[in-house]
Amino acid sequence: MNRFLPAALLALIAAPAFAQDFEHIGEIRASFQGEDLSFDTMATERDGKTMSTATVGDIGGTSGLPAARVLQITGAHIVDGREAGSLHLTHYYDEHPQDGAASVIWQSSSVSYYPNRSTPPLWEMSPDTRSNVTFRFDSFYFDGETGHVSATFTGQLCRSDVLGEEADPDDCHEISGSFDTPLSGQD
Repeated sequence: MNRFLPAALLALIAAPAFAQDFEHIGEIRASFQGEDLSFDTMATERDGKTMSTATVGDIGGTSGLPAARVLQITGAHIVDGREAGSLHLTHYYDEHPQDGAASVIWQSSSVSYYPNRSTPPLWEMSPDTRSNVTFRFDSFYFDGETGHVSATFTGQLCRSDVLGEEADPDDCHEISGSFDTPLSGQD
């Protein structure tokens, strides 16, 4: 499970009605277990700052940890103005996301799917399948504050019946999809 969730995502997960305050800015489309899924990336203004579920930020570079950039995109499945499920994409990179960071500390990519908010079952990557996730970037632009990304992804997700516990490597399924969304900087 990713420990570096953007503030907008945390607010979205914490309060189901909060999804109504967000504006749709982009989308993630995925195919998982024979089902076609659609998720919205969203943003809102709070105290003069944009909070977005699609961000680029910096991580590491201190205390001997290697520096990397992290692309985090969360899409929410909205039903009747409330968030009903979410898909999370994370990718660490150096100069451009097409060249993922090759570091022991930072994983190059991850995908997780929460069909019913944070209620199990959850679908996450098992440690054995992390190397099986691939992102292919059609376009990427980020000027340090705003940008845009369009890409496809494929991977394998495994079932977890307890939030925070390792996924079951014996119950895994392929996921594939695409995303197209504006980006904002992560504070």
